[in-house]
Amino acid sequence: MDKRYLAAMGTFVGTIVGAGILALPYAVSKSGFLIGLLLLFIVGLASILITMYTGELSFASKKIHQLPILVSKYTRREFRTGVLLLQILTIYGALIAYLIAIGISLSLLIGLPYSVSVLIMFVLSAPLILKGYSSVENAEAPLSIIKLILIVAVSIPFIFMVSANNLSFIHPPKALFSFGIILFSLTAFTVVPEIKQELQNNKKKFNSVIVMSVLISIGVYILFSAAFLGTFGSGISLIATNSVASYGFSYLFYIITIFIVITPYLALSLVLVDALNYDFKIGRLKGFVLAGFIPLALSLTGLSFEYVLDVIGGLLLPILSILVLIAVHNERKRKGTTNYRVPGGNAGLVFTGAVMVVGLFYTLIYVI
Repeated sequence: MDKRYLAAMGTFVGTIVGAGILALPYAVSKSGFLIGLLLLFIVGLASILITMYTGELSFASKKIHQLPILVSKYTRREFRTGVLLLQILTIYGALIAYLIAIGISLSLLIGLPYSVSVLIMFVLSAPLILKGYSSVENAEAPLSIIKLILIVAVSIPFIFMVSANNLSFIHPPKALFSFGIILFSLTAFTVVPEIKQELQNNKKKFNSVIVMSVLISIGVYILFSAAFLGTFGSGISLIATNSVASYGFSYLFYIITIFIVITPYLALSLVLVDALNYDFKIGRLKGFVLAGFIPLALSLTGLSFEYVLDVIGGLLLPILSILVLIAVHNERKRKGTTNYRVPGGNAGLVFTGAVMVVGLFYTLIYVI
């Protein structure tokens, strides 16, 4: 494997594996581990395909474009603003979820009220976000690798405490309960342009990076979910690593939880400030106010970590994915526009669309 391949895989895996993993064991506990495992692979396949379809749109363009332009190019120009707003809302939701997770873990760590803990983290991170330190962005990739190693490391001890009964329980009526959280935890198709650049437009390596990255992420999720759900069963916390409160080393897990979440929180905050500053031309200070204080205010309203992830993964991401599928369908009508095609023909489009529609309707009926 060459350096570009490894760098692209590091970027993609680092983007996929984030705060969503912390809620996976709890979400899977509602349907049972075995059903959750099946859903993980189904949504994982859909995630691989939607990422490749985004790549198909990207390779059809001679220039490097972000998702709003790629989708609007093959649908309607008016969709550009809609896709951009969906992306911004998705980032807002993720930031709210990150602040909630940080606030809960920091509160358990230092013994202060949740609201005070959230405010402390916001005040400490605000200077970095406002000034836009490039070191935060540059450190994201190596920190993501460390984060992945830590997740595996904290899972291994609990594998030896797993009870088979906790993993054999199934509850089919809740089969789709974890859909939104799983999709949130496996989605990173918005970084396709960056992956394409890192691989210097190598289409064969692009497919390999996407498939391997998602499979690695799924493997880590299975290990983490089996370890924590298998150990704690129905007593699993909404944020899985906080389930260890009765153990003597619980403070270590609170610190690890904060570390897992703080890196994507800083990175996404910088992305949103830059988008508001450069795309909407409102200035960096106003961009910081919108990117910082809105998620802060909403994180203090009592929203749950699980609910926010469900809305993002079960509502916003399926809509965004469906728009990508429509764009790919229209792009394929233009013969000769690209020499890169996702395998599977229209069957892949239908499968991915069906997964997104089913998940979307389940979220609208049972979650929203």
